[in-house]
Amino acid sequence: MPPKKKIKTGVVGFGLSGRVFHAPFIEAHSGFKLSTLVSTGSDAKQFYPKVKVITRFVDLINDPDIDLVVICTPHQFHVEQAGMALEKGKHVVIEKPVAMSSRDFQNLMDISAKYGKMIFPYHNRRWDGDFLTLRHLINEGYLGEVLDFESRFDRYNPAITRAEWRYVQEDGGGNLFDLGPHLIDQSICLFGAPQSVFCILHTRRQGSMVNDDFDLKLIYPKLTASLRAGVFVKETGPRFQVHGTFGSFIKYGLDPQEAALKAGKMPDSKNFGAEPVKNFGLLNSAAQAKSIRARYATFPGHYMGFYEDVYATLEGQKSPEVSPDDALLNLKIIEAAFKSNQEKQIINL
Repeated sequence: MPPKKKIKTGVVGFGLSGRVFHAPFIEAHSGFKLSTLVSTGSDAKQFYPKVKVITRFVDLINDPDIDLVVICTPHQFHVEQAGMALEKGKHVVIEKPVAMSSRDFQNLMDISAKYGKMIFPYHNRRWDGDFLTLRHLINEGYLGEVLDFESRFDRYNPAITRAEWRYVQEDGGGNLFDLGPHLIDQSICLFGAPQSVFCILHTRRQGSMVNDDFDLKLIYPKLTASLRAGVFVKETGPRFQVHGTFGSFIKYGLDPQEAALKAGKMPDSKNFGAEPVKNFGLLNSAAQAKSIRARYATFPGHYMGFYEDVYATLEGQKSPEVSPDDALLNLKIIEAAFKSNQEKQIINL
C-alpha cells in the first residue's frame, strides 16, 4: 500500500552524485517526495521541472516541510552542512566520505544524538549485485571460513579528468577518500573491525598532489583483506578473489548500475541492475556432498535498497543497514592507512 505520509526530501548539490545516485531513487520511491533541489546550475530544473530549485542551502534547512536532507556537495562541506541540518531538526543522508576526519564525524554524531535526528552514511555499494552475491555465498557456507579476501576497484584514468578537486589540492583526499570508503565498508560489513592496518599510497599522475593508487591491508586474526584501487589499470583483473576452507569465488566485472544510471536509465526500469551472464562469478566449492565448480548467477544490483532501508528506519521498522558507527570506523581505518603509509609500518587500531 502507498504510504500515508511521504518523507519530504531536499537534495543539496546536483553534480554526478545528486543527479545520478540520489534524485532518481528518491523520485521513484513511493515513500519519498523529492521536494527541493539546491543547485546553482541549470541542469536541476531541466531534469526535474516540477521540483522546486533553489540556490541557498540555508533556505532548504529553514523550510519546516523538509524532513530529510541529502548532502551531495564536495566532501569538505559535509560536516558543516549536515550539522546545520541536524540542528534544524532534519534527518540527513551524507555522501561518502561522510567527513574528512573521525573527530569531525564523532562531533556530528553527538549533534545527531542531541537533536534526536538520524545520520545515514551513503555507502551504496553494499547493494552492488556482486557484493550481494558474495555476501550470500559466505552466509550460506559455500566458502567455509574466509581466509583470503581481495577486492579491487581499478580504472584507467591517466589524466585527472574526473573529480579533479579530489586530486589537485593537498586536502582533497585522493583515491583513498574516493573509492576507499566503498571497499572498506564492504569489508566492515563482511568481517567487522580489523585489528590493524597497513597501507602503501602512490601519487602517479601529472598534477596530482595526493594519492592516485592505494594498496590497503585490513588485518584480522585469521584473515587479511587486501583492498586496492588504481588509475593506470588498462586491463582489469578480478573484482573479487575470495578463498576459504571450503572453496573459492572469483568475480570479474563491475556492478552495472552506475553505468546504467549515467546512461539515463531509471532505477524502476526493466532489468535494472541485472548483470550479463558473461560476468557471472566462478564458484568452486566443496561445502556440500557434491563439489561445485560452476558460474554462479549474480544477484541483481539494487541501489534502491539504500533508500528502502532509510524509509524503513525512519518509519521505526528496523535499525539502519549502514550505521554511523560503521562510517566512523571507516574513517579511523583511512586515518590509520595514511599513518601507515607515512611511517611505513603496521598501525594497530
